Amino acid sequence: MIQKPIRPVITIHDQREAECYARGCITVIDDDTAIREAVVAMLELEGYATKSFHSALSYLETLDPNLAEFPGPRCLLLDVKMPELNGLELQKKLNELSENKPIVFMSGGSGAREAVQALKNGAVDFLIKPFAEEDLLAVISEALAKNSNEQEDQRQSTDIRSRIATLTDRETQIAHMVASGLLNRDISHKLGIAVRTVKLHRMHMMSKLGANNVIELARIIDLTHE
Repeated sequence: MIQKPIRPVITIHDQREAECYARGCITVIDDDTAIREAVVAMLELEGYATKSFHSALSYLETLDPNLAEFPGPRCLLLDVKMPELNGLELQKKLNELSENKPIVFMSGGSGAREAVQALKNGAVDFLIKPFAEEDLLAVISEALAKNSNEQEDQRQSTDIRSRIATLTDRETQIAHMVASGLLNRDISHKLGIAVRTVKLHRMHMMSKLGANNVIELARIIDLTHE
């Protein structure tokens, strides 16, 4: 998942906008102006931040990993049948770019084949137009919750990697040994150092990583391999 810089809150307008982003930002992509504007209006009435585009290509042109944004969960509400680049092709392109925000598809003329393909490639849901407002809001809530969890996992992974980077080579070596289940005396024998030295390195390593026990340490080590 791509991490973007955070946009600072400077004005009262920024504060209000940031509050909407914290609830969730939905990007609506549909070449039908009437539907696009109606969906955006409904979402904004629910307190969400929105962005809208008339085509997949116009959306792709705005992607910039260095563009600062207010924090909060995000998802795409994407029409299937659009000129130049359709919704399924955009989904594939975004996966290739690691722009993996959850996608909710909507379509008035797609069949089971398109729906299966969209869901197989990671879409949260596939709505058939016309859809009920409550159905759209429910699936949007699901998509935003999914992205919120993904962002939290990313934050935890980044935090863990930064903590691991503070370990010395010896502490890193002992961390992997302890996580694999070796006892202090086993580590002492393998490394050719005193048990008390192992205990000292282990104490410093556990403190730096914020691990209270071997189970927590093993989980931290596992996260670095995901």
